[in-house]
Amino acid sequence: MKVNMESEQAAYQAKETEPLKLKEVYFKVKPEVNERKRLFRKPLYELTIVAEADGQVYEFAGYDVDNALISTLENNPSRFLVGDGPPFLCGTDWPDSGVSEVIKDHNVPLDALLITDGRTVLAVIYNNEIPAFIGWLKQLIK
Repeated sequence: MKVNMESEQAAYQAKETEPLKLKEVYFKVKPEVNERKRLFRKPLYELTIVAEADGQVYEFAGYDVDNALISTLENNPSRFLVGDGPPFLCGTDWPDSGVSEVIKDHNVPLDALLITDGRTVLAVIYNNEIPAFIGWLKQLIK
């Protein structure tokens, strides 16, 4: 997941944002800031959010963290989905997908989020941890 911002803000966030430690996973900002050039406009700078669980680091490609993404997480966490390909960070309401079998086989609580490669559960974000995750994301984009 990427967060776009101006240069000074990106440098500050990369240095000052504390990792979010949850029961099975923790989220952090990579220390590198990448420049995104734009035609006829000031460049934006990208921070990359990664998740770490059991010594493995996971990056969810193809998604920018913005108010719309956070709103989806707040209003309908069971249908939340981030990731262009494995791994995915998602909710549990995907009845016609292979993820539903993974959720069932690994007894993932239906009100949780999970990180999955499509075959196994890599980590669970429990329902009581979702508000902390939302708050952490909001701090990054403000």
